[in-house]
Amino acid sequence: MIVVAVIVSYQPTDFLRTEAKALGGQVQHIVVVDNASEAARLKSVEDLPIEVIRLPMNVGIAAAHNIGIQRARKLGATHVLLMDQDSLPERDMVARLLAAERALEEQGNKVGAVGPVYHDPRVGKSWPFFRMSRFGVRPHACGDAPYVRCDFLISSGTLIRVDVIDSVGLMKDAYFLEHVDTEWSLRARFVGYSLYGVCRARMDHHLGDTAVSVPLSGRRVQLYQPYRYYYLFRNALLLWREKHASLPWKINEVKRLVYRLVFFTLFVEPRLQRLKFMLLGLWDGLLGRSGPLQA
Repeated sequence: MIVVAVIVSYQPTDFLRTEAKALGGQVQHIVVVDNASEAARLKSVEDLPIEVIRLPMNVGIAAAHNIGIQRARKLGATHVLLMDQDSLPERDMVARLLAAERALEEQGNKVGAVGPVYHDPRVGKSWPFFRMSRFGVRPHACGDAPYVRCDFLISSGTLIRVDVIDSVGLMKDAYFLEHVDTEWSLRARFVGYSLYGVCRARMDHHLGDTAVSVPLSGRRVQLYQPYRYYYLFRNALLLWREKHASLPWKINEVKRLVYRLVFFTLFVEPRLQRLKFMLLGLWDGLLGRSGPLQA
């Protein structure tokens, strides 16, 4: 069994070194696929026993993951562990993911991928896994279960067998950024695979760029740079057209888009800039445009 970790980076901080060292004893190879960052940004990992693939331009997270997956194949990988540059796995995360996958397969399950519980220290919250219901998407907490079936896994921390990638396909390059993991999760489910959250496999992960307080609620929610809302809205509409986009996901996504449009336009600066990107994303999504945002 050979596990290759693929970390996609873009203008990373020195935290990339901490992440790579945390993964070093858990996987057989680490491949960093860098989306045309400044050279100085990668100095912190130059002395580590990892491979860095420096891309001449920013091709997006989906294409970068695909480049890493293809490299993992050449390294003889049986499994690929997808990672973002802002995730910190616990020292036994990969071992727990592998053990859960093995146990699930022994029970006769057709396992597409497994992923850990992720904790965002900025909001002080460990996120549940999510499962579709008749009227949308609902959180599903672990409780005392060692693992739970779910319908979505975020890309970071997801462990996938290479033969599953052969069956389901690679990440969708045209999405560039956002909903890449959602689209792949729905596609894997559509062709008969099940996804599982592994309750005792854990990592710290920053979802979004920062966090902001919701007025009158005491809650904090993740906040992205304004341009990322273009991809969130556009790719939601692109995914809506896919045959593997099920009705519960569509219902849930409509609610999320309306919430984002209202909340971030009314309460989060720069309001007009965010609104512009959201509306542009809706327009380009309706027109079926994909790839990177055109300046």
